[in-house]
Amino acid sequence: MTINEFAPSPRVTHIPPGVADYFWAEAGERRALEHALLDLCRRWGYGDVTPPTFEYADVLSARANAELQAEMYRFPDRDGSILALRPDMTIAVARLAGTRLHDWPMPQRFCYAGSVFRYTKLQAARQREFRQAGVELIGAGAPPADAEVLALTAQALSLAGLDAFRLVLGQMAYFHGLLDDLALSPPHRQLLLDAVDRNSEGDIQAFLHAAKLTSPQQQTIEALLSLSGADFSAIIKRAEQLSLNDRMRQAVENLRAICDELAARNAADYLFIDLSEIYNLGYYTGITFEALTPELGFPVASGGRYDNLVGTFGAPQPAVGAALEIDRILLARHMAESGPSRRRPVPPHVLVDAGGAAACYALAARWREQGFRIVTDVSGDDAEESLAERGRTLNAALTLRWHEGDFIAFEHDGEECVMSAQEVETRLADLPDPARKSLRRPAAAHSPTGESA
Repeated sequence: MTINEFAPSPRVTHIPPGVADYFWAEAGERRALEHALLDLCRRWGYGDVTPPTFEYADVLSARANAELQAEMYRFPDRDGSILALRPDMTIAVARLAGTRLHDWPMPQRFCYAGSVFRYTKLQAARQREFRQAGVELIGAGAPPADAEVLALTAQALSLAGLDAFRLVLGQMAYFHGLLDDLALSPPHRQLLLDAVDRNSEGDIQAFLHAAKLTSPQQQTIEALLSLSGADFSAIIKRAEQLSLNDRMRQAVENLRAICDELAARNAADYLFIDLSEIYNLGYYTGITFEALTPELGFPVASGGRYDNLVGTFGAPQPAVGAALEIDRILLARHMAESGPSRRRPVPPHVLVDAGGAAACYALAARWREQGFRIVTDVSGDDAEESLAERGRTLNAALTLRWHEGDFIAFEHDGEECVMSAQEVETRLADLPDPARKSLRRPAAAHSPTGESA
């Protein structure tokens, strides 16, 4: 085989469908958001974890539902084994906890940010490679653990600049208890699952005509889609009345305790209960949730409790987690606020022609350490007009030329003046920093956690 046989077709000039290039301010904004989210998680006591990008395919697929299995990217290794790119982070962290941390004291808290890969239909802010930041709380099964993850998710979304979101909270144990009581045949079970997943009253009626149910069972099914709303006390009370067995009643009591915990953490205002929500990647056993915003028709975050997953790798451990969709959060934020295009180079605070002076380079280094973006001119063009034009092209806040221990400053209006290093630093201190400002929480929003950001 020759080298030319590996060359791409002349027609293949772009990247594959489902991946994207991010550059300049857009790339910086993504990294800044991930950094801010991870910093928040660390302040809640979560430690960093970086799972491998690919693992054995059968390890991942055995713990995923059929839909997630179908979306996995698989490829052969040179030894003949089949590998897969990670379709989510949760399975990988559960494997880590079950195989390497089984003798460590629990609970353990982990946070992460990285790419996951799914061969899925392309849609707004969802490529086939997409970024997630998230947390996993392993080894705690009580309602305060669920409430902590929900409250942390709410604070993370607020930190990211979203405030009109809702946390749509479901309870898989309630639905599983209902299925236990119905004891349906596989076709009827699938008919009910499809009807609830589509949230269709017509499909529910079709199921009721097809299946033979007792009167209490039929009443619960008919009311299932109405068990949703922001008044979680009323929804929980009605769900308790419709419970058919102890499993359903225990699920309701668990949900009530979680809501009470969230109220104590000042995060209950974001809640929207929906007991017909059966979002499941194949491993959820208790609460599930999705975060929705008015700007988008799909979730910007999701998660839930998965008490049986870690035990498939080692000693059983209860666990709950959440994943935040970086691209969708940014899309929602930019739809909610108008602003300049992110597909522009990030402007420097200063463009400076140091003229080879060590003292000027030392000042530039000091300003960089203070967090300012300093670009030194490397064009080799000594003309003052050219330097001023380059400063305007870069949209630099200050354009400077070192001259005998001071600076000549070129203003955008064409004026020039001499400035000392101290005067430059005073000007720098007065400059706004858009990158930092974009990650500040709007002043009008209240804290969803009872903790400082």
